[in-house]
Amino acid sequence: MSRTYRFGEFRLLPARRELWRGDVQLAVPPRAFDCIVYLVEQRDRAVGRDELIAAVWGKADISDGLLAQTILAMRRTFDDTGKEQHYVRTVVRFGYHWVAPTVAVDEEPPPIAVAPVAAAEAEPAAEVAITPSSNTGAVPLRRAPRPRWYAVAAGALALALLAGVAWWGTRATHDPAPRAAGSPATTIALVLPVEVTAAEGSDWIRLGLMDHVAARLRGAGLPVVPSDNVVVLTGAARQAGGGSAADLARAAGATLVIEARAERVDTTWRVRLHTVLGRTPATDGSGEAGDALVAARIAADDLARRLGYAPLATAAPSGDRSALDALLQQAEAATLSDRLEDARALLAQAPADQRAQPELRLRLAQIDYQAGDFDAAQATFAAVARDVSAEQDRVLHARALSNLGVIAAMRGNNVLAASRFDEAISLLRGQGAPDALGKALNGRANIAGAMDQTELALQAFAEARTAFESSGNLLALALVDSNLAALDMRRERYAEAEPVFQRAADRFATFGVHAAELNALTAVAELRVALLQADAALALEPRVRDVAAKVSDPARQRDAELTTLFVLFDNGREQDIDARLAAVLADALREDNRAAQARAHALAGRLAFERGDAARAADEAAQSLARFTAVDDQREHARVYMLRIEALLGTGQREAAAATAADLGAFATRAGSAAARLYADFAQARTTADEEAAGTWYARALGEADALRIPLDLREVVTAYAQWLIERGDPARAAALAERVAGFAARDFGSALLQVRIQQAKGDEALWRNALTRAQALAGDRRIPLALVTPPTVASR
Repeated sequence: MSRTYRFGEFRLLPARRELWRGDVQLAVPPRAFDCIVYLVEQRDRAVGRDELIAAVWGKADISDGLLAQTILAMRRTFDDTGKEQHYVRTVVRFGYHWVAPTVAVDEEPPPIAVAPVAAAEAEPAAEVAITPSSNTGAVPLRRAPRPRWYAVAAGALALALLAGVAWWGTRATHDPAPRAAGSPATTIALVLPVEVTAAEGSDWIRLGLMDHVAARLRGAGLPVVPSDNVVVLTGAARQAGGGSAADLARAAGATLVIEARAERVDTTWRVRLHTVLGRTPATDGSGEAGDALVAARIAADDLARRLGYAPLATAAPSGDRSALDALLQQAEAATLSDRLEDARALLAQAPADQRAQPELRLRLAQIDYQAGDFDAAQATFAAVARDVSAEQDRVLHARALSNLGVIAAMRGNNVLAASRFDEAISLLRGQGAPDALGKALNGRANIAGAMDQTELALQAFAEARTAFESSGNLLALALVDSNLAALDMRRERYAEAEPVFQRAADRFATFGVHAAELNALTAVAELRVALLQADAALALEPRVRDVAAKVSDPARQRDAELTTLFVLFDNGREQDIDARLAAVLADALREDNRAAQARAHALAGRLAFERGDAARAADEAAQSLARFTAVDDQREHARVYMLRIEALLGTGQREAAAATAADLGAFATRAGSAAARLYADFAQARTTADEEAAGTWYARALGEADALRIPLDLREVVTAYAQWLIERGDPARAAALAERVAGFAARDFGSALLQVRIQQAKGDEALWRNALTRAQALAGDRRIPLALVTPPTVASR
C-alpha cells in the first residue's frame, strides 16, 4: 500500500513521483513536483518561503526568481493562476499554503506492466538493434520489501539525482592516449573552478572551462575528479568556511590540484593553468586564442605535455564545431549551477544545424529528464540511439541507451532497463569513459538487486567501483557503497553491511551531502542494534543530531529521531525517551505519516512491556501493526507481532496470542522472507499448548536464527528457549544453549540477563553474582526481575 492524495480531478502519488489528471499522467518538473508534495503534506498550515526552499533544494542560496518560476510551473500544472489560487495560496511576506480540499488514502498502486520495446519507447525495436526476448508478455516483477534506508539515494536513479547533477557529463572522452611511460599511475587531478577576469557575457566560463580543461586532461590519460564532484565539494567547503587546496584534494582523493585563470584582453582569451598541490616545482600550462574554449584546450594540452602525458591528437575545431562546443559547455556550466531552464534556453536558441547535432539533442533530452518531461526525454534518447549507430559512435550510442535504461528503471520496467544497461556496458568497455561505464554498471546492479539477481548485482557493483575509482568519482563511490550495503542487508549480512554504510556516511559527509549522510548514519545505528552493539550505536548519537540539524526535510529528521530513541531504549536510557517520543508521535499523527506512526507505537509498546504494563504494550503493538505497509521492514514488522504475542501472554490471553501467531504466520507466507518465517515459527513455539510441538518449533526457530546470523534474532530465540528448558528442569541444556550468545553479555543487557538466569538455575552463587553485577552495569533505567536478584540458594527453596 502507498499513500495517494486526491484533490479535484487530480491524484498525487509521492512514492511513485506521479501526478495524474483523470487517466492522464502529467509531466511535472522535479522541483515543482517536490514543492507540490511538501505543500500537500503540510496542508494544515502555511509554509514559509525559507522552509520550502530548504525542504526542496536543501540549501538557502536560492534566488527569489527561481522560487517564483518553480511556483509558477506548479500552478500551471493545475491551470491555477496567481490571481485565482485555488490550489496554492500566496501568504504575503511569508510563503505559501496548500488550500485545495485534499483526501489522503492508502491504496495499492496500479501495476506497471513490462511492455515490448516498441510500446515502451515508441519506436521500432529493430531500429535500435535491441529485441530482448523476455520482454513480450512478461508480468510485473516482484520487488522485495526493504528497510526505509535501502539504497540510500533512491535506487537505480540515485547516481543521476544526487545533488541535482546530470546523469551524464557532456561529451565522453573517446579512446584516451596511453599514459606516458614513467608517469605516476596513482595521480588523480582536481581542476578548480576558473577564476575569470570580468568580461561581459562570460559568466559560464567559471565552470564551463573547468569542465573543458578536465575533459582534455582526462583525454590525455590523466584521471581527473568529475566536475560535479568538484562543484559539490567546493560548495560544501564554502559553507564550512574552508576549502584550501589541500582540504579539497584530501576530500576528493586527489593528488594533484590545478587552478585556472582566464582573462580577456581585447579580442584574445588567455588561459593559464597552474599546479598548486602535488607537483614540485609547480607546473604551468597556457593558451591564447580568440575563443575561450580553444584557449583552454591549448592550455590543457600544454599542461598535459609538461606533466608527461600525450594530449588527444585532434584537429583544431572548425568554426561550426567550435561554436557547438562553446554552446554545449555553456549549457553544462548552467546545469552544474542547477540552472536547468537557462541551459535549456541556451540550447533551444541554437541555429537549426546545431540543434540537429546528436550531442545537443542528447543534452536537451537530459535536461527534459531532469525537468520531469520523461516522455520527451525518452523519445529523444531513442531517436539519438536510432540515428547514431554503435558503429558511428559507440560512446554516444551507449549514453543514449543508458539514459533509456534510467527511464525504464524509473517506470518500473526492469527487464527493459536491464537490456538497455547491458548493451550500454558492452559498448562502453575499453572506450576510455570510466565514469559513464561506472554509472551504467551501477544502474545495472540496482536493477539486478530489484530482480533478486544477487550475484549479478555484486559483480556489477564491483565493476562500477573499479570504474569510479579510476575516474576519481568519490561521490559516485559513496552511492555504490550505499547500494552495496543495502544489498548486503537484504541478504541478511548485517555485519558486512555496517562498515560499508559507515564508509558511505563518511564520504557523504566529505561532500556535504547531509541528507544521504543522515540516512547512512541511521542505517549504521540500526544495524549496530541488530548486531547487539547498542553502545556503539549510541556513540553515533551526537553526530546524528548534528547532521539532522543540517537537513531541511522534517520527515528525515523525524526518522533519525525515532532511530535515536530506539537506540536510547536499547541502552536502557528510558527516562530520556518519553517526552521526545510523544512529540514525534504527535508530529506523525498531524502529518498523517503512517510509517512513522508504526515505529513510534512499536517503541511505545516496548517501553510499556519493559515497565511491566503488558496490557498497554499489547495495545501499542496492535496500533503499530495497523500502520505497517507492505514495503516496510519485514523483520521489524514480524518483531512487532512478537511484541504483541508476548504482551498478550503476559496478560494471560493465550488464545488471543495464538490468533496473533496465526496472523504472523500468514504475514510470513505473504512476505516470503527468512526473517518473517523465523519469527512465525518462534511465535508457534511461544503459543502452542503441546509441549512436544513447542520443543519442535523452538528447535526449528533456533536453526533458522543460526542460519540468518543476526545476533538480535538469535538472542530472542535463545532467551525464550532457554527459559522454557529451565522451567522443564533442564538447566544443563539451557546453559549449553545460552553459550550461543554468551559472547555478547559484556555489552548487551539481554544477553547478560540470560546469563544471570542460567547461573541461578545452575545454583552457582559465585557465577550468579558475577553475572548479576554485569547485568546491573548494563541495565540503565531497566528493571531486573526480582526473581533474578534472589541468590540461587534462596531461589531454589
